[in-house]
Amino acid sequence: MPLRHICWLLLAVVAGAAIGFKIGLPGSGGTVSAAPSSAQQEAAAGMAFAPATGRRPVKPVGLYTGRDAPIGLQKLSAVDGESRVVSEGPVGDGTAPAGAPYARDLTFLAFPTGASAPVGAAPAAAPTTTTSAAPAAPSGPPPTISDVRTVAITPFSATLSWRTSEAATSRVAYGLDTPVVWSAPTAAGTTHQLTVPALTPAATYHLDVTATTADGRAAVSEFLLTTPSLFAPVRVSTAGGAILLDGQASFPKIVWNQCPDAVSGNLAVGIDFFMGNGCGSSAQLATWLSGSAFAVGDANETASARAGTVGTFLPDEWDTHLPNDFSAADATRLIPPSPGSGPRFLTLTNHFYSRAAPLPQGRGMYPALAATADVLGFDLYPLQNWCRFDSFGDVFDSQLDLVALARGKPTFQWIEARQMDCPGRELEPTPETLRAEAWLSVAGGAHAIGYFPNNWSATVGAEIAQVDHEISTLAPVLVEPAIAASASLGSMVKVGARDHNGAVYVIVVNASRAPASATITVPALVDRTLVTLDGQYKAAASGGAFDVSLAPLEARIYIAAPTN
Repeated sequence: MPLRHICWLLLAVVAGAAIGFKIGLPGSGGTVSAAPSSAQQEAAAGMAFAPATGRRPVKPVGLYTGRDAPIGLQKLSAVDGESRVVSEGPVGDGTAPAGAPYARDLTFLAFPTGASAPVGAAPAAAPTTTTSAAPAAPSGPPPTISDVRTVAITPFSATLSWRTSEAATSRVAYGLDTPVVWSAPTAAGTTHQLTVPALTPAATYHLDVTATTADGRAAVSEFLLTTPSLFAPVRVSTAGGAILLDGQASFPKIVWNQCPDAVSGNLAVGIDFFMGNGCGSSAQLATWLSGSAFAVGDANETASARAGTVGTFLPDEWDTHLPNDFSAADATRLIPPSPGSGPRFLTLTNHFYSRAAPLPQGRGMYPALAATADVLGFDLYPLQNWCRFDSFGDVFDSQLDLVALARGKPTFQWIEARQMDCPGRELEPTPETLRAEAWLSVAGGAHAIGYFPNNWSATVGAEIAQVDHEISTLAPVLVEPAIAASASLGSMVKVGARDHNGAVYVIVVNASRAPASATITVPALVDRTLVTLDGQYKAAASGGAFDVSLAPLEARIYIAAPTN
């Protein structure tokens, strides 16, 4: 072969390798700007989440596209206002949806277009026959959404503004994977502004801006919203039954007595509050965590030993060591409040619970202890304290008792994450028991959650990461007051429900190791369609009721979008 031919072949190989290397580089694709095809939208549901990158989250987590997301808004669709056809897709009775992608499905449910119930989902009661004509479908082009911009952004909230081409009401729907949390609607008009609250620092949300005219024409414009990392001291407080970060509601995920050199594993699964330092002072832990999470210091430490902490904790399981006639004045005398030190956290034993044995000295100290703390928690551990194979319903029922004792203060429950005191493989905490206990506590009214001990198996850690991710997505919802909800009498299914800006969220958990079925009644649902958070199940409520069949220890979060 002539030498010149060989040279040309070598040049082609080198050029091809260089082009392939460039294409393979992360971030080489530029910003997301083209409107995604339906196939791309369906593929988005399977996107991976950003992996942990060390002791500080230097990359946003949430919807992960393989690129570093810029702080603020990043447009996804190429057209400002986009008219879409409302379609729920075919589903079976209790089977996974096979139609449109979940994000768009829930967004459409927010539009007042009279979407029908899913195919094959039988209503709980026969519909009433009526002769009234169906309302005419809206006609004409949808409104245009334009000039969407970030007015202000912090690690915990973002204020957005936009315009519509004609008078319309607007909402923002958002979530770490898909839009599952809705803002309140703006007033009808052409200029709109609202604040998206209760966000996670250094996280990327999929955010939809929607607009609906008075005659039902609707549009949606899609964005990614990325929050900044923590960059300044944060004020932690409590109000309205929630723990607030710079005034924004949060849902803390807590571990106890972790050593600084082991916090990275906890951060990787979503832990954001560290209560006590197992290997030094709280101030040392706070310095180590700076910019990534929060430290809660020991109330018995000196002010300098807990410098940089956002709150304090009172003696662990203090009720064990106190007399029955203990008073709030006694608590103030023993551990005087420290002004400016943040909320006081207190963990109780389970002996306040009406179905647990009381302490030998009685239960008289509990009202005073509840009055002493700003945030009240407890540990039950049905597997590793009570050594019971199937007593998970007590996780829910005891949480209800704690909420009553706390009288409007935020509460939390510690969830058993590995074997401690009770031997035998049948009593070992598993991913399934952890998930069930976590969502049972949330359904019962917990506004924070702790995991104990502070280390666990890889499989349990993966479930903690999943639960924490779901909690972070739903944080503003989960700290709302509970609304009326019940499961059919005698069922082992436990239920809790919340209303957030007109959307209804129903947490159902099978508290048994056997399959269970129940009729769930949430009057606020009326006749709405529900979709689970993971997009795997649909249900059609009739008269506020719908049926569920759950696998052992299965937990689902059903969502009914706002009706207008």
